[in-house]
Amino acid sequence: MSGALLKTPLRQVPDVRHLLMNQQARDQLGMVAAKHMNPERMMRVVANAIRTTPKLGQCEPMSFLGALMQCAALGLEPNTILGHAYLIPFDNKKKGVTEVQLVVGYKGLIDLARRSGHITSLSANIHYSDDELWIYEEGTEAQLRHRPGPQKGEKLHAYAIAKFKDGGHAYVVLPWEHVIRIRDGSQGYQSAKRFGKLADSPWTKHLDEMAKKTAIRALSKYLPLSVEFIDAVQVDEARADYRAFAMDPTAGVAIEGETDSDDEAEDGETVDPETGEVTGGPAALEKPKPELELEAEKQPERKPAARRAARKEAPADAGDERPEVDLSEYQALLDRIGGELLDGATPQQVMELWAGPIASMRDAAPGIYKNLLAELDSYAPGFSDNL
Repeated sequence: MSGALLKTPLRQVPDVRHLLMNQQARDQLGMVAAKHMNPERMMRVVANAIRTTPKLGQCEPMSFLGALMQCAALGLEPNTILGHAYLIPFDNKKKGVTEVQLVVGYKGLIDLARRSGHITSLSANIHYSDDELWIYEEGTEAQLRHRPGPQKGEKLHAYAIAKFKDGGHAYVVLPWEHVIRIRDGSQGYQSAKRFGKLADSPWTKHLDEMAKKTAIRALSKYLPLSVEFIDAVQVDEARADYRAFAMDPTAGVAIEGETDSDDEAEDGETVDPETGEVTGGPAALEKPKPELELEAEKQPERKPAARRAARKEAPADAGDERPEVDLSEYQALLDRIGGELLDGATPQQVMELWAGPIASMRDAAPGIYKNLLAELDSYAPGFSDNL
């Protein structure tokens, strides 16, 4: 029986348990794996992960395989004590299946950054009020010195520092208020808060680790980075179509529900994960704009540029002499609502939560509003008939 399972075509693999014994699945892993990764060991590692997180075994098998292939391509073993990466199950309400999300740990980012060959060490830490020593100065005599203490006091800073082969170094220090600002602006944290799932958020379970990862990402713009690091940042915590990647590795990983900003804050604000700068917001969404049709792109794009290209201004009707405008704010709102529906929100909940911006969308961007209604009806048939 096991021999037959090993030869079962991938599309016919019924579940994750059978996937782990499938020869074609191992071949797919081997096709994309970094040189130091062993497909057989990867299968053993994830088998152990399923024992500690049983819901992983309930995931759609091709989504599971695609996420595992992404780990193998990055050269990171998931769900181990190394803390390099984590496969996280989540319920895709629209598709009616449990899929897999890849979260890269801060230790994984450190490992990937060192692969550039230019960095001798990269570390991140938290400064507490009861630490033994903290010296931080900028300017001509810039320096950063830290000697940890009991680490039971107030959190004051998160920082990351890299040392280069040529003897130079670079570092970033983020005030704790800045870290919390980025946390509060992240789409995942906002969704978890809105739907009562904060206990499951990595910002709740692993606050210090997330703060360190935030500091490393802020520092990364000053570093000579490996290709793997850049790829990891792109897929980290993203809704990715890993099923398609498993079936066709040559196509790359498609990111679903992608927006031009890395993180989104409440009420439509956007937050830069490096600077913490907030832009946009309710005023931008509710400002009346000329009527303009723009069909929403429904399929995931392979590259961020492809989605941005799809959001360029559409030509106005021949008889419309009003100036063309950029409706990306409304498209971003549609993308965000789509993500919240995937997270388990009901159409009624999102209509109540985004009542003001949706009303503005209806008047200023009827084409996008039409697509929103179609999205809502896909979750609750006939819902738009009552609006």
